[in-house]
Amino acid sequence: MSQALTMAQSEHGDTTSWEVAGIRGTNTEDVNFNTKDVITTFAKKYFLPYLKVAKDYGYVLPGSIGYDGVYLPISNSKTGTGRKYIVLLSNNVFVKIGLATHCYEYDQDNNCTERRYTNILFDVDINGFQKPNTLGKDVFYMIFNLNKKVFQMHQYGTASNTASSGYNREDYLYTCSEDDGSQTCGQLIYLDGWQIKDDYPWL
Repeated sequence: MSQALTMAQSEHGDTTSWEVAGIRGTNTEDVNFNTKDVITTFAKKYFLPYLKVAKDYGYVLPGSIGYDGVYLPISNSKTGTGRKYIVLLSNNVFVKIGLATHCYEYDQDNNCTERRYTNILFDVDINGFQKPNTLGKDVFYMIFNLNKKVFQMHQYGTASNTASSGYNREDYLYTCSEDDGSQTCGQLIYLDGWQIKDDYPWL
């Protein structure tokens, strides 16, 4: 996937000039912002031409194609059920493409009152439709930052564009073991040199 995005940059130039480069900072409540068009343009023009795609499902609800959602590792509650651009690669990897968001304002009860789009978000299920479809086990989140031109595992600071260098392996080991932090498990594996070590929470 990283190579695909590198090839896209070689052909289409700097990502800050791409048609979808203006997503950062757009309010998720903006009725004039067409999420489907943005994601479809990104997928069809800048991503899929550089991959071996076995099946292109388009911008759909995962449940409509038999993928009922992504589960959290402890509570087993379901997330990731909204519409995304979905493809199955020839190596049986299932990729859902959407937009990452970040909350910029909270009310006195700590409820988010202003949420904005930030980067391109990838939900990657390494064994396709097969179970357990669970974060940290067979599903991992990746981010492509159009402004920074960086493709990476989802980690602290990625969505809000804040620095993430202050977090070490112990931080990621702790958060990966939690429901709310399991989206960062891929970063833990990356820090371990793409290995699943003995203390990985979801062996």
